[in-house]
Amino acid sequence: MLRFSSCLLLGVFLWIQPACTGSIDTADDAGVVDSGGEDGMDAGGDTGGDTGGDTGGDTGGDLGGDLAGSGSILFVEPFEDSDFGSRGWYDAPSGDLSSAEHIPNSTYSFECFFEQGQRGCRGGTPGRHEFEETETVYLSYWVKYSENYVGSQRSYHPHEFHFITNKDDRWVGPAHSHLTTYTEQVGGVVRIALQDSRNNDPNCILLNNDSFVGCNGDFDSYVFSEARSVCSCNGLIGDLEGRDCFSFGDGYYSARYWDSQDQMFRDEPGPYYKNDWHFIESYFEMNSIEDGVGVPDGVIQYWYDGELVLDHHHILMRTGQHPDMRFNQFLVAPYIGDGSPVDQRMWVDDLTVATGRL
Repeated sequence: MLRFSSCLLLGVFLWIQPACTGSIDTADDAGVVDSGGEDGMDAGGDTGGDTGGDTGGDTGGDLGGDLAGSGSILFVEPFEDSDFGSRGWYDAPSGDLSSAEHIPNSTYSFECFFEQGQRGCRGGTPGRHEFEETETVYLSYWVKYSENYVGSQRSYHPHEFHFITNKDDRWVGPAHSHLTTYTEQVGGVVRIALQDSRNNDPNCILLNNDSFVGCNGDFDSYVFSEARSVCSCNGLIGDLEGRDCFSFGDGYYSARYWDSQDQMFRDEPGPYYKNDWHFIESYFEMNSIEDGVGVPDGVIQYWYDGELVLDHHHILMRTGQHPDMRFNQFLVAPYIGDGSPVDQRMWVDDLTVATGRL
């Protein structure tokens, strides 16, 4: 099995925010949680402890390349003015706009200026946007990073964009939910991730180093119901590259992620230069439920300038506990948990959320 360094798994996706009726306040974030230096495993298999099974997955190929097609638009954000609230954004919507950086036929872009030592964008973000419930969601946007952009200089963060489902309220913190998706890049490497810590069965927890807590003393024989996490802490079903399960507060953080094989945002001028505009697309499709049991046939995909770089078709996002789980909320939430190491900027233009690839 392929081992990942422990630093990769120390609070990779953590951003805990209590339910509120105010802004997305990154100052209230719990920050990076130490998972105890436990190594994660590249493992797959069945819930109930088969951690050495098939990791599955079809990555970087053409399988399912047209699966996300024929979508209908849920909403569009052109970033042409900062009156985000009038276009359905909420949770203290704000944000700096740039007239100097934008794509052709556009006048402005959203500018996220990470000041050194700060966790979030100086001028805020558009925040959250609800949409009609759907089992499939597609995100597209143009993005550009400053020449000196270095992200967090760690193997986790910055977070960028999230989808959340109808199983949480409209103020839920994205790092502690029934399901949150992550579309981002870490050190120039594309990352798609899932987190569903609120679904954990606390009676049997599989940690990053394959040790376990509870489970009646035997993880392999513990029988999980459908009331469990799909990501990591309650077993490993479907496609899996990296995972994260560790204790925080009075619970456990449960996540899994998939990275591109190559660095897609690079320092050197060329087709992958971070200081050029690039067109990004991601797609998430809920798995089916058969006879009250979740089937790992969900889909995640990611395109970079039209190139399919992540393509997985054996994903479990929901179990029979939540057969009607659907996506209904989107967040623009760039965030660096340890604080930005330098002054740096990212720009986003012409963002679209739809039910499928357009």
